[in-house]
Amino acid sequence: MLSLPDWAFYPLATAAAAGMIALAVSFGESDHRAPEEILAEGLVYDGPGLAALQTGNGLTAEFLTENGEAFVRISAARGPFDGIQSAGAFFTLTPEEREALQGHRVRIRFNLRQADVQPAEATRLAFLIPGLGQDSWQRMPVGEDFAPIELDIEPPSCVWTVGFIGLWPDWTTDRNTIDLESVELMALEPVTC
Repeated sequence: MLSLPDWAFYPLATAAAAGMIALAVSFGESDHRAPEEILAEGLVYDGPGLAALQTGNGLTAEFLTENGEAFVRISAARGPFDGIQSAGAFFTLTPEEREALQGHRVRIRFNLRQADVQPAEATRLAFLIPGLGQDSWQRMPVGEDFAPIELDIEPPSCVWTVGFIGLWPDWTTDRNTIDLESVELMALEPVTC
């Protein structure tokens, strides 16, 4: 049986391990986008991207498909000022996304409908960044079919240490559930800082 001497085995084993790690890493996907790409393309959460949705206390999210289309069913058992305040059901902007978008007016388009179970008649929407907090929720009616609802936001600050795209279905009755198909955030013109 052939056996390598120790002085040859360890360098060869180290090189083989490093090669396997490099090969495995090369097959991974990279979500890194340059600031210019973020400004030009915006942010889109749809299909598998909806998995980035997080929920605060008192809200639930269920990921569903209907006729091949993915969506999230969001229910609220409490409101944004009941108990611990949060961003509701929300998407968190990464530090790179915040840095690229800060200093611009933004437009957020939510594609929403009433759920077929406990359908909410309205939802509250917000873009939570420094200077736009819990008092910035905007109540919007929601229909039976998916339809876009847009918010145009002029940020009061040009430095965003946090950034959340939030929504909160009506919670005052048992009609407290909406379906979310997609969210898009687009950068508009720069603002004066």
